[in-house]
Amino acid sequence: MLSDYHMHCKPYSPDAGDYMDEMAQGALRRGMTHICITNHVENCTQSPEFPDQFPPFGDWGWEHLWMTYAGVREKYAGRLDIRLGAEVGSPHYLPEEGLDIYARPELEFVIGSVHNLRHAKDFYYLNYPEDFDNFRPAVEQYLDEYIELAGSGLCDVLGHIGYMQKYMARQGKGFDMMLFEERLRILFKTCVEHGVGIEVNTAALSDTLGDFLPQPSVVKLYRDMGGEIVTVGSDAHRAEDAGSGIREGFELLRTCGFKYVCLYEEHVPKFVKI
Repeated sequence: MLSDYHMHCKPYSPDAGDYMDEMAQGALRRGMTHICITNHVENCTQSPEFPDQFPPFGDWGWEHLWMTYAGVREKYAGRLDIRLGAEVGSPHYLPEEGLDIYARPELEFVIGSVHNLRHAKDFYYLNYPEDFDNFRPAVEQYLDEYIELAGSGLCDVLGHIGYMQKYMARQGKGFDMMLFEERLRILFKTCVEHGVGIEVNTAALSDTLGDFLPQPSVVKLYRDMGGEIVTVGSDAHRAEDAGSGIREGFELLRTCGFKYVCLYEEHVPKFVKI
């Protein structure tokens, strides 16, 4: 069993390069048995200061998405278990909107991700300071946002903790997330108390960072604190990347002491032995 529970497709994710059927084909080529399509839903992160960031997911899109998904699911039935989810940006910024998204009948699984701080640019667009101490408050605020998100009831797992590390690496910068161990412990305590899992995101393995998000020491801390709910996702935006790094992600879980990975049905985690 190999599950990729984070991938995007066009036209629903503006930054995706291939269609849902092509993503399914790519996942099959890499030996995946289970996938979840998790397109961007950035309705809660809209900011007048940055109108060029991802547009909200319009009402027209849900019906169109469901029809596409139903056709692809039927096409690959018996060969690939396909679920429909979403990667929702900071749903706790607008809790009522976030709850409406989480409760949509189309979705079986929701990744909650922080891509930007409140009224700020996506970390993708930032220029990072040479002196990390100048950036430390932003990381502290970022983790505080995840703590709030973990207790909000608006997602099933937390996506790619340490997201900015991928883009910092491209600029020759970096830091160890374990510098913030005290906040991470609060975060994972909140996760365990509220039944929220974390994602091991493999996208940065083939990027400049060359590591998982969150980094292995953070994954191990989550496990040591009693965390059991975990998914693995490639964060693929193109068919050629579907399933990339999933085997390595499963091996990381075993190394950290996990015995199960989670699949989801109607927001309920199903523990599958790895």
